[in-house]
Amino acid sequence: MKILLCPSPELYQLYHRPEAIVVITDIFRASTTIVTAIANGAAGILPVATTEQAQAIGLANGYLMAAERQVRRCDFAHFGNDPLEYTPESVANQRIVLTTTNGTRSLRIALEAGAQRILIGSLLNLPDTLDYCHRSGAQEVLIVAAGWQGQISTEDCLYAGAFACLAREQGLGIAEGDMAVMMQDLWHEHCQTMQERMDYIKRTEHYARLVQAGHADAAEYCMTIGTHSLVVGLVDTQTGWLGKL
Repeated sequence: MKILLCPSPELYQLYHRPEAIVVITDIFRASTTIVTAIANGAAGILPVATTEQAQAIGLANGYLMAAERQVRRCDFAHFGNDPLEYTPESVANQRIVLTTTNGTRSLRIALEAGAQRILIGSLLNLPDTLDYCHRSGAQEVLIVAAGWQGQISTEDCLYAGAFACLAREQGLGIAEGDMAVMMQDLWHEHCQTMQERMDYIKRTEHYARLVQAGHADAAEYCMTIGTHSLVVGLVDTQTGWLGKL
């Protein structure tokens, strides 16, 4: 199994492979939030591109509305993009329509380009996601780093490094291409322990945005590996609903 990294959704067309499993990752925080919500019992999540869509669809159907722009929750929404908000008491058996600055946009780009198998990649469920990809018989896994407004974000690319490192350790796959190999090496050298990961990630631009917005307490949660045993992905290519696979 070859593991590739698309470092920005702006470059997706250069990396698109029709038969690959596509893993969308937005560590700070959309993919972490989606995995948390599904793990805590949400019935499904519908990612949409705009805040207007989120509000209209939510109101018309009685869904919970989750919307974030520039790290902050939109006024009309029940939730923002903080995974710690999505408790079992709040989301169990609920359908949620979600829009975020970067993560949901990345998913829509891959879907509209024709990706058929799309997973949501979070460190929280990385081991299960890797195992799913292996069991599916996929020859290629394309990890799409959501980034920040088209620019590269370290934490999203590091997910690819973690995925490739674990795949190599288990004999399940290898990093393919310069970006994936670099992130694999970076993860191996600098991110083995939580302390190492946090020391490294605190130097990044997106961590600074979280601090400024008052969400720094979510960072360690987002950088934790293997706490949730589930796989989250696209369950309906026509409507775009996400759920547990």
